[in-house]
Amino acid sequence: MKLFWTPASPFTRKVSVAAREIGLWDEIEIIQTTWPLSWGFETVPFTPGLAENNPVARIPTLVTDAGHALGCSTLACQHLDRLSGGKLTGPEPDRMWSLYAIADGLIEAQILMRAEHLRPSEYRMESFLQKQRDRIERCFDAIELRAEELQTSGDTNSPNLAEITVGIAASYQDWRDWLGNFRHGRPALTRWYENFRLRPSMCATEPAETPEA
Repeated sequence: MKLFWTPASPFTRKVSVAAREIGLWDEIEIIQTTWPLSWGFETVPFTPGLAENNPVARIPTLVTDAGHALGCSTLACQHLDRLSGGKLTGPEPDRMWSLYAIADGLIEAQILMRAEHLRPSEYRMESFLQKQRDRIERCFDAIELRAEELQTSGDTNSPNLAEITVGIAASYQDWRDWLGNFRHGRPALTRWYENFRLRPSMCATEPAETPEA
């Protein structure tokens, strides 16, 4: 398998953490992508092979051993889940996907804010940024109410994909300081995350800025 990858993307990190947790990371060839900071508002030069495999030119893109390009983190993780015999979905897949959708939508809002922040200041829309902040707050509140479903923390058990995605969303919120502190009023989520973030898979994939060229 091949993975078009960047250290900054929480969607790419989701695939990276998932692959590590189920023991498939060493079977993936990493292709580092570069992204000029104008990626948020205009077409930029793509890393060779990315658009050819995935015309959407989105990361992560996972190319399977059969040569199929999966240009979406959810599809990539579903492929890894099949290879692992269902380790990422667990015994209650519908419940897991329900929580996953909240965390994944939260990350989408974070990335939409990142893209808006990259626009020239005179074109930046505060109402759009506030819309994303509102979504992020709603999603974190919903996760707090379902914190009992976050059962895997720093132990040796393998987390499901919802837990992985919640952990990455919380971590990205910490990394981008303009996003604010998610911990206020969310004690259960905070307790769980402070242990989950210490997992080897999380420590090995801490975010960093993507090279621009």
